[in-house]
This record gives sequence, structure tokens and C-alpha cells, in this order.
Amino acid sequence: MTRSYFELLILLLNLASADALAVIAGVLHKAMLTLDERAFRNFLKPLHKGAQRSPYLIITATLHVVLFIPYFIIYGFDNLWFTAGAIVAVAASTFISKPVILPTYQMIYDKLDPDDTAAIRAWRDILGRRNKFRAAIQFVSVALMTIGLYGIS
Repeated sequence: MTRSYFELLILLLNLASADALAVIAGVLHKAMLTLDERAFRNFLKPLHKGAQRSPYLIITATLHVVLFIPYFIIYGFDNLWFTAGAIVAVAASTFISKPVILPTYQMIYDKLDPDDTAAIRAWRDILGRRNKFRAAIQFVSVALMTIGLYGIS
């Protein structure tokens, strides 16, 4: 496998991850805004659990990160733009998704009182902003990797 092919494979998997995050942050969030607070809260648990078990989401969220290991062992860190994109992708997952966003889903469906519509509404808005931020960061990662592959002209 050539370096360019390996980089393209990682980039495409990272793009699929960014796309999945964008669907959640965009289309799915807009649909969730149409639900009343109780229905929204009840919808989150199967959504969260289903996403954690979805082969597509698991593959798109993890495979490109796993491929960074052999890529950097074989090719090193001399493609600075690609390396920057990899760092952004890993940092977004490590410091935004896992400690901030994923617990927000569980907090909404496990800890909020189902009758506290104001709190559910507020947390739905917070979740939407967090998901949009996370998707945007993933697209920044894709852009950096694309520059690493094709340069800036």
C-alpha cells in the first residue's frame, strides 16, 4: 500500500465520521426539535444505545484512529498538515465526544426529571450546540488532512 493510498483511506474514513456527526448535529437534531420535551427525552436513550452498537458508527468513529498507529510507524510525522488533522481528530474524540457529549445524552435521559420541561429544553439546546461544535471540529480535521494530501494552491 502506497503512502498516498493509506492517507486517502484514512481521510475517507475520517470524512465518513464527520458526515455521521453532521447528520446527528443537523438533520437529526432538527427532527428532535419537533418533539415535545418528554418525547425528546424518551427518544435519546434508544438513540444513544443504538449509536453505541451501530457497526457503521463504530467503524467510522474508530477505524481511522486505529489506522493512525501503523501510518505513523511506517511513514512518520513529516506530512505536517496530515499530522495536524490526525491530532485534531483524536483530540476531538478524546476531549469533546467522550467526556462532554456522550455523558450529556445519558444525563438527559437518566438524571433529568421527565416533568421538568424547562431543563429538558435547555439541555436539548446545549446538546445541539455541542454536537454542532463536534461535527465542525471533525470537518476541520478533514480539511487539514486534505491539505496534507493535495497541498494548498
